Amino acid sequence: MKAILKSCRGVTMIELMTTVVIVGIVAAMASPHFQKGIDRIKFRSQSKNVVSMLRTARSNAVSEKALYGVAFNFDEGTIVMFRDDANLGSNQFDAGADSVISTDSLPRQEYGWSYSTFTNSTVVFRPNGSASSSGDVSLWYTSPSEYSESFINVLASTGRAKIVSMYHFENSGTEYD
Repeated sequence: MKAILKSCRGVTMIELMTTVVIVGIVAAMASPHFQKGIDRIKFRSQSKNVVSMLRTARSNAVSEKALYGVAFNFDEGTIVMFRDDANLGSNQFDAGADSVISTDSLPRQEYGWSYSTFTNSTVVFRPNGSASSSGDVSLWYTSPSEYSESFINVLASTGRAKIVSMYHFENSGTEYD
C-alpha cells in the first residue's frame, strides 16, 4: 500500500514557478509580433471602409437619382459621404450646404501621409452610377517598425471603386504580407 502512495507524486512549487516564468518569457517575446499583426489588420480594415463608403455613395446616387459624393480631408484625417445639394455639378463638398450622410476617420498618420488625385479631394457620383472623374486614393501608414500602403481606384465611366493594391513592409524593406 505504501508503494502505491509513493508513486503518486505531485508537482513541487519550484517546478510550478519555473513553468510560470517560462510562459511569461515566451509571452513577452511574442507580444510585439501580435501588435504588428493588429496594426496590419486595422489598416486593411480602414482601407476597406474607404472603398465601402465610395460604393455606398454610388449606390445611393443610383437608387435616389441624386448626386452623392465622398470628400477626403487628409489634414484632419476624415472622409465624409454627402448628398450634393448645393452647387450642383461643382464636384466639391460644401460643409454648410451639402447634407452630410456619414463621417469616418482615415488611417492614423503617425509618420506618413495620404493623398487623392481627385480635384479638391472629392469624387461625386451621378444618378447613372458614373463618377465625376477617374482617380486614385492612396492611404499610407508608417511606424518605426513597418510601412503599409493601399491604392484605391475609382473609374469615372462606371463609378467602380476597388482596392488595386495593398502592401505591408517591415522597415528592413522586406514584404511580409
